[in-house]
Parts: sequence; structure tokens; C-alpha cells
Amino acid sequence: MQKGLIKTRGIPIMPAIPGLPFTQGDVWHVKPSSGSDSNHGDHPSSAFKTLSYAQTKATANQNDIVLVYGESNTAASTFDFITSALTWSKDATHIIGVGANPFIGKRAGLRNSTSVVDIEDLFTISANNCLIKNIAVFHGDVTSTATAPRAAVISGDRNRIEDCQISGAGDTGGSMDVAGARSLAITGAENHIVHSYIGLNTVIRGTMTTEVYLTTGARNVFEDCMIDSYTSLSTFKAITIGASDRFVVFKNCILNTVTGITSAVAPTGAIASGSVNGKVLVLGGMVSGYADVTTADDSKVLMLTYSGLAANVVDQGVAKATDVA
Repeated sequence: MQKGLIKTRGIPIMPAIPGLPFTQGDVWHVKPSSGSDSNHGDHPSSAFKTLSYAQTKATANQNDIVLVYGESNTAASTFDFITSALTWSKDATHIIGVGANPFIGKRAGLRNSTSVVDIEDLFTISANNCLIKNIAVFHGDVTSTATAPRAAVISGDRNRIEDCQISGAGDTGGSMDVAGARSLAITGAENHIVHSYIGLNTVIRGTMTTEVYLTTGARNVFEDCMIDSYTSLSTFKAITIGASDRFVVFKNCILNTVTGITSAVAPTGAIASGSVNGKVLVLGGMVSGYADVTTADDSKVLMLTYSGLAANVVDQGVAKATDVA
């Protein structure tokens, strides 16, 4: 079993992958195209095939690392096509994709098998203190029978999601376009989502009500993210906060919905807040395609811009409730 650092002929070397932490734990390898779950998984030449099997070999709270390899530029040779929902449940067990790490179109990650039509939550992070980096999570490509399909759910606490793509409701036939569909849902606390693309602008949302949904968690932070959509629903939201505690932060994030294409509309507001015990803090960033940041004045949503966020937000540069132009 390969311990700690990546080794060459038994000699520890510096990590070759940006963001790969040093660890006292084990390093496991997953190649969805050429790997096999009958392999040892402790070396790239003997990689496992699936993330689910790699998790069974990992030890919680040891900072084990699972490396997922994109072996090609085609999805068929790159992704772990899972046949049932995957719950990542071992604390301090990290997943890092090995690839070029583009902002959109990552070539390492997981998506649903085309033979499965009923997966609700494709990838759930119920564990705590995990780093998930440089992977794509895509839920689509099938005639779904799921009633509320969600690509990713973070129910654990203190996780860092970095350089990832999370795209839900990707069925071009429209079967996943239901009110409860989400790209990302968060119920956990103190999670940090960094430099990630969330959403999808190639499949229209006509019934789906929001791209990102947060509830019950406290002190979650989004930083340098893009939440992107394509909708024909005027009440659609980029972000809906059903409930949260203390604060939710969106720092330098782009909330975008494409307009000017077939059936697209500009929804009335990008953010909706419900039972927020605290504030929704928006620092910098950009709102595009929506008529306003919130549909109506909302004292829970405070915005501090860099004097140029959007022409339809008054009091730019002042941290106060957003206004309708």
C-alpha cells in the first residue's frame, strides 16, 4: 500500500499535482476507463475503476487521498459512470482529479450511467473536513424518472470544494427539468466552495426553480465561483437560501443566466432569501441576465460592490440591503 507521498521506485517525491496535500495517509488511484476494482489501487499502474470501491479501502480521519485520472478528452474514457448514488462518508478523505483543470469541461469526475434513470442525489458529501478538487459532477444524459434530481449535495461540515464543475438537470429531453431539481444543495455548515462552475447553460430550465439551494447550514462561503443557467422561467433564481444561520458569503461570484437565445428570459431576481438567521453577504462579483439582485428590497441581502457591479443596483459601494432599480 502506498503511504503518504507519491513515490518513484520507493523514493518519496514532491507532489506533481497542484493542490495535492502532503499526508500521513494512503494515496489511492482510480482510472474509470482502464482500471479494475480487483487491482490493488496503490499505484497508477494498478488503479481501481470506481470511486465507490476506493472509498471502501480508504481510512477515515487519516487524510487518505483518492486520485481520479482523466485518461482521455472524451467522456466515455474519463468519467466514473456510476449506477447508484454515491455518498462520500469518510471524514478527512480527499478526492483530487488529475487533468488539465479547465474551468468548464473537466475530464475527471463522475456522472450517472445512461442505464440508470432514477438517481435522485448523484453525489452526496456527508463527510466532514474533505478536500474535493478538480472534478466534474454531471447529472444528465438519461430520460430521468427522479422526482427531485440533484447533482451534488453537501450535508457534511468544513469541506472545501475547489476547482470543480457541478452541473445538474443535464437531460436534453427535459425529463430532469422539475421544480425540485438542483445543481447543488447545501445543508451542512462552514463549507468553502472556491473557483468552481455551478449550473448549466445548455439545457433550459422551464420548471426547475433554482440552481443552488441552501438550507439549515451556517457560515458557508462561495468564492470566485460562477453560477450559470439558461431559463424560460421569470421566477427562476440562481441562489435560494431557504434557511441559514449567521451568514452566507458570496465573494467575487458571477451569477449569470444567458439571454438573447431561444425561449430565454431575464428572471426578476438572482437571489431569494427565506428564514435567514443572519445575513447574506455579497462582496464584489457580477449579476448578469437577471433584472435585479433580489426581486424586491431585502434587508437580509447586503451587497458591497466595487462601484461597478450592475447598473440596476443602487447604492453601489455601500453595504446595505439591495434595492430594485
